[in-house]
Amino acid sequence: MNYPSIVQTMKVCVVTLWLTPCIISPSFAQSEEYLMGYVAAVINEAFPEEEIKYYIKDNQLNIIVRGTELDSTTQDKLVNRLKASSYFSKINVSSSEDQKITDKLHNIYGSSAIKTSPAISKLEIIPNGVIYEAPLADPKWPKFSAGYQRHSPSVYGKNVFDLAFGENLALLRYHTSHLTYEIGIQAGLTGLMDFSQSPSRLINSDYFVGLGLSMVYDKKWQNLIQFSHISSHIGDEFIISRPRYLDKRINLSYEALKWYTAYKLGSFRPYIGLGYLMDQDPSYLKPFTIETGIDYLSKTKILWDKARFIFGVNAFFWNETKYSPRVNVSTGLQLANPVWSGRTLKFLVNYTNGNSRHGQFYKKREKYLGVSVNISS
Repeated sequence: MNYPSIVQTMKVCVVTLWLTPCIISPSFAQSEEYLMGYVAAVINEAFPEEEIKYYIKDNQLNIIVRGTELDSTTQDKLVNRLKASSYFSKINVSSSEDQKITDKLHNIYGSSAIKTSPAISKLEIIPNGVIYEAPLADPKWPKFSAGYQRHSPSVYGKNVFDLAFGENLALLRYHTSHLTYEIGIQAGLTGLMDFSQSPSRLINSDYFVGLGLSMVYDKKWQNLIQFSHISSHIGDEFIISRPRYLDKRINLSYEALKWYTAYKLGSFRPYIGLGYLMDQDPSYLKPFTIETGIDYLSKTKILWDKARFIFGVNAFFWNETKYSPRVNVSTGLQLANPVWSGRTLKFLVNYTNGNSRHGQFYKKREKYLGVSVNISS
């Protein structure tokens, strides 16, 4: 065996492996062709339904979305995804419905410098996030949440902890140039606990499951048609501590068909929902519900460019309670991370005044101030 020859060959291999990244990677990774290809891949994966033009000037990436502008959360996902590469000193995102602007850019930089990612139709299976956004101040929307409520006066306790476990899951999503369709499911559990008593008491728990068809037009007009089932159960410990509820106890449940519609106006998102209840238990429950509100999401980031200020109002009306409004107000901070599949983390202060939405307590009026931490789609 020729050992000197083997040693010499190994030396050549080591030197080659050491020199290859030094010679090839920098020039390839910094080439404009590579960068433009990278941008195209990100855009085609994240926003196939959008027509987007982009070009590089002075190491800055400039992106122009055809039509209406992207909302703040969506734009964050795009910019953060592209920033992760550290290829660009700055990323600028704008929108335009004016073809003259595009023509002007072509005249300045040349048609070869400006690339276009055309809008294409695309079907996705179990995609990230959902296209109908969760109303911020709706206490019954499926989410993961834990919070504290201070009730005054006491309806079922002064110091109440509210817990929620829920998810909004998209099953199928189809993109076109102006319309996006989505079929999804929702499921959740909301519960009230009185931990100030010993032993702690489960006051009430509501179970929810639903199937929904969502449609979004031109990134602004959101719609959701939802068919759902809700069943409510009063806690055993609560009944034991208050025996008078034994004769009042009911197994409240129903199916509901609802239509929600919302429209984005800059940082604001007003919405309204109309509902009709079916197969009610007890059968005397009246069927019509109305829900309306408005959400606000600040475009300006705070706290090291990680959080946004949020504010929401939700009002619920039911003809069973003579359309007496139940008003929820929530405000706080929202943190979002593109890695979380479209989910957001919220720290909220909540105020509620009106008829309870917890099962058989719907005839009781409650008022409380509380805080909560939420994770939702």
